[in-house]
Amino acid sequence: MTRSTKLMTVCAFVFGLSFASAAFARDCVTECKRAAIAQCLLLAAEGEAEACYTADYSYCRVACGVNLPHG
Repeated sequence: MTRSTKLMTVCAFVFGLSFASAAFARDCVTECKRAAIAQCLLLAAEGEAEACYTADYSYCRVACGVNLPHG
């Protein structure tokens, strides 16, 4: 293999890993939110279920290792 072919192979591999990790993080955050909403619904008083869907579940991003840029 030539040097440029090896470099392109490594770049393609790293690019693929980045897509895979992004998909995993998205699924993790989605599942975390679903579990948190389900738990909230179990504990919500009658008529307060709507709050479970509008609550801030940003801790799921942290738990899944998704860090948003600070701006």
